[in-house]
Amino acid sequence: MKTKIKPFFSGLPKTEWLEDGRTIRMLEDFIFTDQNGVEWVAQENDEPDGSSIPWGLWSFIGSPFVGKHRFGSIPHDKYCKLGKKSGRTHKQVHKMYFDACICSGVNYFKAKAMYY
Repeated sequence: MKTKIKPFFSGLPKTEWLEDGRTIRMLEDFIFTDQNGVEWVAQENDEPDGSSIPWGLWSFIGSPFVGKHRFGSIPHDKYCKLGKKSGRTHKQVHKMYFDACICSGVNYFKAKAMYY
């Protein structure tokens, strides 16, 4: 049986805003390590655009890059864009996002709502 670890981020993400006002560019690698020790890497020069949160839910969940969920949205965006090429399933990617939200201090019920 594999030992579980406490999930963690590699630090604070280093980013710059792009002209579209919605997208950021990664200035260095940003990593979320899940409870199984699997690293989810957003690489330097990746361009995440925030969580795919429908506009109508922004008042409940928060807008992209605003709130505790924002760090988890960075690797989540990358692996959603990669799809099957990442070697990780849709379910694994969304579970990582849920775990990253919890790691960032998002309330369990809010994180679960965001997961669904």
